[in-house]
Amino acid sequence: MKMSVLLAGLVMLMSLMATAVFSLPSSLGPTGILNVPTAETVTPGGFELMVAYDRPTVAHVGIDVLPVATLTYGLAHGEIGVSYFNIEGYTAVKSVHAKYIIARQSTKSPGTGGPNIALGAMYMKGDTAETDVYLVASGHTMDLHDGIGTTVATFGLLYQKPNDGGGSGKLTGMAGLEIGTPGKTTLGLDYIVKDIVAGSMFGATLRQPLTRTLTAQVGVGGRNRYFAGLSLKFGAK
Repeated sequence: MKMSVLLAGLVMLMSLMATAVFSLPSSLGPTGILNVPTAETVTPGGFELMVAYDRPTVAHVGIDVLPVATLTYGLAHGEIGVSYFNIEGYTAVKSVHAKYIIARQSTKSPGTGGPNIALGAMYMKGDTAETDVYLVASGHTMDLHDGIGTTVATFGLLYQKPNDGGGSGKLTGMAGLEIGTPGKTTLGLDYIVKDIVAGSMFGATLRQPLTRTLTAQVGVGGRNRYFAGLSLKFGAK
């Protein structure tokens, strides 16, 4: 099925639901969209647990990653977490990640006072062994009509370096857009210009709260990638 058809289906589903939990895990663990981390974090003092299935394409072959398991803890000015990826036919990948909020957008007047700005890092060990460092800004851009909600745009820089010393580090750009209403349904789109392993990466994800703390998400990406998962918030007062 072509990406344009899948994306059109996500947009249609979004319009029917007409309802974003913007602070949810990306497919790698840090709070974000599908591929791109954002300058949002888990609620301070709370945890976010995600269990998911991912099917990317490597060398023209679909690879099952089951489970994807991530756990992230919210700090006063950031978050820390761990992730585990059981990759079919490969050594499982384990990672740790951290994010620090350098500047935070006003919660009293969203859209004023500048965007959230965050500095983050991720260390991965396994068949995919690399260190990622990123600087990202996320901010409210506009209110939409007819109950669709608001939009939050993300732009950032990503530096990636293999841990085995087999190559030099690479700097690339990334961007994302989230549409919806916090606590209801969100549509997210993101793009990494040139990932060190996968090249250009496009992603689209739809997230639907099932309860106040449990959220389901489905996603698609370039080269026939599919993603589905459940995330659970707990521990915050």
